[in-house]
Amino acid sequence: MEVVGLLASIAQLINLTAKTIKYLNSVKDASEDRSRLLQETTSLLPLIVKFQGQVEEANTNSDVPWFDCVRSLAIENGPLYQLRVALEQLAKRLKPKTGLKNVAHAFVWTFDKDYCEAILIRIERVKSAISLALHGDT
Repeated sequence: MEVVGLLASIAQLINLTAKTIKYLNSVKDASEDRSRLLQETTSLLPLIVKFQGQVEEANTNSDVPWFDCVRSLAIENGPLYQLRVALEQLAKRLKPKTGLKNVAHAFVWTFDKDYCEAILIRIERVKSAISLALHGDT
């Protein structure tokens, strides 16, 4: 994946993360699962922003070994793709419903523990991979 495409993917992740945080903050009467998801996505945002900054900085010299590690995160079905899918699924389920029929359920937590745990595991896994890449560990 070229640098421009990688930067576009990272920008998309930043937007999805911010949207997910917004939706998580709007949910009322939520469980501990909501709090954990909010904590994980909130801590994810600065990590992705820092990652984006380092990729932009490396754009001038994309032949460095560190950039090979970064490229490996962006492969098809790789960690960045998995994170995007997880955030899209989460945002879709959190997005407030519209219409009179759905108003009462618009901000109610309806996630089961297994679903939340699966999303948390995916987010934590990608956060670890990004952290390793940021520190140059391959």
